[in-house]
Amino acid sequence: MNPVDRVIQIALAEVGYREKASNASLDDPLANAGSGNCTKYARDLAAAGYYNGDKSACPWCEIFTDWVFWKAFGPDGQRIQCQTGDLGAACIYSMQYYQQQGRCDQNPKAGDQVFFYAGGTVGHTGIVVEVSESSITVVEGNSSDRVQKLSYPRSSGSIAGYGHPWYEKASAVPEEPQPAQSEGESAPSPQTVLVRLPLLKRGATGTAVESAQAVLIHRGYDCGGRKFLGRETPDGDFGPATEKAVRSFQAKAALEPDGEIGEDTWTALLIHT
Repeated sequence: MNPVDRVIQIALAEVGYREKASNASLDDPLANAGSGNCTKYARDLAAAGYYNGDKSACPWCEIFTDWVFWKAFGPDGQRIQCQTGDLGAACIYSMQYYQQQGRCDQNPKAGDQVFFYAGGTVGHTGIVVEVSESSITVVEGNSSDRVQKLSYPRSSGSIAGYGHPWYEKASAVPEEPQPAQSEGESAPSPQTVLVRLPLLKRGATGTAVESAQAVLIHRGYDCGGRKFLGRETPDGDFGPATEKAVRSFQAKAALEPDGEIGEDTWTALLIHT
């Protein structure tokens, strides 16, 4: 596996990880969710001696990105990210490290580190996992208190620049061996899995609500979630805005617009997405 693919694979595997309210259950992707800025990423990098001190309980978008490179390359992760000093936990300094090496511009590539403006300065970052002619797709930490995969127009004024890691200085990671298939042995047939989804209506909360909101937002319906860089993120709270979005979707899908997500609405949302 080449170094770029390795970084992208590790980043994608973290999508859905929730920030913790405290330093409990740091390795569980969903448990102890909160807004305490506590993550396994800061813990692991502190143990590895990154930065100029322990960054636990600090804003963690850059910390997440550095952790991905550390997981991919060990101590060489910092060198590959052009970090020649110990200030890499802050987005603005991390971008400056790339600039000092002449490896920061406005031309995105998969595997790059993208930097965003926030509050008038460079204040957010993520890893580019896909690039098209018109957009980039990014995996980013500390996005609505979790790791998310989001897309942005390449023309967005929020994008400050792209740092190009020194992937050519990294050793390729070998593919994991796959079990051999005996001659004449047929591939296993697909298995059917029954998934039961809950009835959701106004007042409901939780991950099932987030999942439904994510689909609705993707389809262009406003669910009242928090907006960051012009994009709405699901908040897991089935409030009046989400109910209105459900009714609008149901009407368009020729369903009874009762504002509740039952079997027929779940089917319309998920099967035909």
